Amino acid sequence: MIAQKKAQLEAMAASLRPSQPRPPLLPIRPLVLSSSTSTTSITTPVSISTQNNFTSSGIDPDLQRKILEAKERVKVNLAKANPYLPSTSSLAKAADDSLKAKGGLKVEAHPALSLDQSGKLDLKRVAALIPKPNFATVKANQRAAPAASKQESKVSSTPSEELNDITQNPYFDPRAGSIAPQRRGRKKFKFIQRGKYESIGDQMRAQAKLEKLKEDIAQSVKKAGMEAELDSSDKAIKRDPPPALEWWDAHLLPNKTYADIDAGLALARIEDDDSLVTWFVQHPIPIKPPGDNGPPPPKPLMLTKKEQKKLRKQRRLELQKEKQDKIRLGLLPPDQPKVKMSNLMRVLTNEAIQDPTKAEAQVRKEMQRRQETHLKANEERKLTEEQRKEKRRKKLEEDAKKGTIVCVFKVNDLSHPKMKFKVDTNAQQLGLTGTVIINPNFNVVIVEGGPKGIKYYKKLMIRRIDWSDTTRLGEGSGAGGNGGGNEQGEDEPTAEPPKENKCVLIWEGEVKDRGFKGFWFKTCPTEKIAKDYLRKHKGEHYWDLASKYVDDGLELPNVF
Repeated sequence: MIAQKKAQLEAMAASLRPSQPRPPLLPIRPLVLSSSTSTTSITTPVSISTQNNFTSSGIDPDLQRKILEAKERVKVNLAKANPYLPSTSSLAKAADDSLKAKGGLKVEAHPALSLDQSGKLDLKRVAALIPKPNFATVKANQRAAPAASKQESKVSSTPSEELNDITQNPYFDPRAGSIAPQRRGRKKFKFIQRGKYESIGDQMRAQAKLEKLKEDIAQSVKKAGMEAELDSSDKAIKRDPPPALEWWDAHLLPNKTYADIDAGLALARIEDDDSLVTWFVQHPIPIKPPGDNGPPPPKPLMLTKKEQKKLRKQRRLELQKEKQDKIRLGLLPPDQPKVKMSNLMRVLTNEAIQDPTKAEAQVRKEMQRRQETHLKANEERKLTEEQRKEKRRKKLEEDAKKGTIVCVFKVNDLSHPKMKFKVDTNAQQLGLTGTVIINPNFNVVIVEGGPKGIKYYKKLMIRRIDWSDTTRLGEGSGAGGNGGGNEQGEDEPTAEPPKENKCVLIWEGEVKDRGFKGFWFKTCPTEKIAKDYLRKHKGEHYWDLASKYVDDGLELPNVF
């Protein structure tokens, strides 16, 4: 085979010598590379031993040079196409190493049996392949554990020019502008102006002096017993001066001064054609009230006693006829004869004559049975205690839906336990809410509820309760009693008569919502405490009404 190849090559060379054409390339054999992951077939030039054969066979040196140049060009092109492809020398070396590492049956040896450069067993590699148990990561185990090998990928720190040029970036939007974070500026010194803290100190000292003045006034008022009548707030101490011109008079005064009234300019402005004062009456637009439930339901026709008896008789007659028809049809059993002592001889003629005693006993027994049946039916129709309470509660709820009415009562003295019990118990039973303010000067009773409950409670407070009950006169201290005892009674034979106690309704009206959730008593020794308490329930104006209301029947105690 080799001789035939040589003869072919010599013939080809001889044919090319006269005309000197382009020398043909030698055939290239494929070289197969074996690896652990994939098999790659790469076409490589012939080995260097072929070159020696060309020279020994008498090939022209010029042709040999061109062949070698072609080989180099092929190598360069392959290197450019795949830079990761190993060269021929590295492939040969890798093949030799793989042959050395394989055993007799061309099987790769176990990694634990690998040899080092001296041909001995590599103990370090064998030790690295031995698995280690996982223990707690304490400091001793961390020091004993070998450091894990990490292949740090080397990334070029200097980006290419294409990356620096943002115009080449397909995602660049020139409308977005610069998104670089702005650096926070350094804080500058803020120098405090001269006299700043001095002015703050003056304000604090003035406020402390004012608080001390208010405290002194409150102490003096408390000693004098006038705490409920004196207001020590800032508004009471210092009031704003009146304006030079009120706003409602500005349109009637041409020169914006009250001197126009004396000059008669204001009257001329009123009588002028362009005057704001006219004979027209402004009627405001009517607003639907919040508690209006529409027109009241039609009232039933009122009947006289005679008409009511007639209707009852007709209704009972219809029921009796219906029962008789059912008896005729056999739907109901016939009633037993209603025997009484008055019709005993007419109903039981023969039996009454034969044995009158037995007939009388039987009639009395039937009469007793009928009476028991009647009483039992009445008891069954009666409502139980729970049903009565539920019925009363539903009526109160229906009454409360019609609107919320508020009544404010003023009582001179409400210290008697019997009076307190009546006021509290009736309010609870009628489902009313409100409060009772106990004050040394007077007492205020505020109740909220439906129309029926308020009507009953108003009658109770004004008419039914006897506020001038004399059973309290002999008790200890109070608004109408003497707390001295018998010794003072001996020294003062003519005792002052007790003042009349009376309850007066000072205000009644309808509100949108209730201000209280229950009914309870509240002791307020001062006016300020009472106002603060009522302010929480939106009823401060009730106290103002009670304090300003004066009635001939209410004689308030003199506390000044």
